[in-house]
Amino acid sequence: MLLGHAFFKEQPDVDDTSTEFRRIDGDPAGTTICCLPWRMPFKLATAAGLVPRRQLLACYEMPQAIVSSEPELCIRALNAVVDDAIRVMWRARLAPEQALVVGLSIGNAAATVLANRIGARLCSIASADRGDLTLWESPAARHIKEKAEAKGFALADFTQALIGHHTVENLENLGAGSRFIVGLRDEFIPEARRAGLVDAVTRTLPAAEIAYVDAGHIGTMMETMRRGLVEPQDVHLARVSALRP
Repeated sequence: MLLGHAFFKEQPDVDDTSTEFRRIDGDPAGTTICCLPWRMPFKLATAAGLVPRRQLLACYEMPQAIVSSEPELCIRALNAVVDDAIRVMWRARLAPEQALVVGLSIGNAAATVLANRIGARLCSIASADRGDLTLWESPAARHIKEKAEAKGFALADFTQALIGHHTVENLENLGAGSRFIVGLRDEFIPEARRAGLVDAVTRTLPAAEIAYVDAGHIGTMMETMRRGLVEPQDVHLARVSALRP
């Protein structure tokens, strides 16, 4: 929890208009692409055990503008990562059915669109149903919301800009074996946003696996990696259909 608050606390000096990202290349023969949480550097993510160790092809540090006070920049930042990851897969000759895309926190914005676009398997950890509502409701993005309102933007502007990029709009083409890990005590993803995701997955992708971790935001990601929940052969997950307290 302390780690989460350190990296998701208000940082007004951060440039939320930057669409630049950092890609860390791994094993050229790897099959896993990982999208890290907002503002989480690769070295810290590795030290915290948040980076998949097996078959890592590439890992992405998200652009600051993945959560921006300007709606169009959110999309530009997201698409920059997705387009680059597709090029990396093409260069590695990695077939979509062999790929695993891992999304952590806001990294799921890019990871889910990527996996759905190419038909790859997704492991979504600590995600939400919609980026617009999460930005407007999450305490982690409160200062970004305030910046947006100061610039004259409203929730409707983000809703319109993100059409086609919402998580719930990018589920139908996910690969077999996709799974979603939900934190029961996630302090940064509002419960309504977690419930919305579970409902959408249950309705749209009934074969997907959903599991709960009794932890906060960062704890959910750490526990998921510690318990080896990323790969389907590591553990059996029971299907569930609604958030439980």
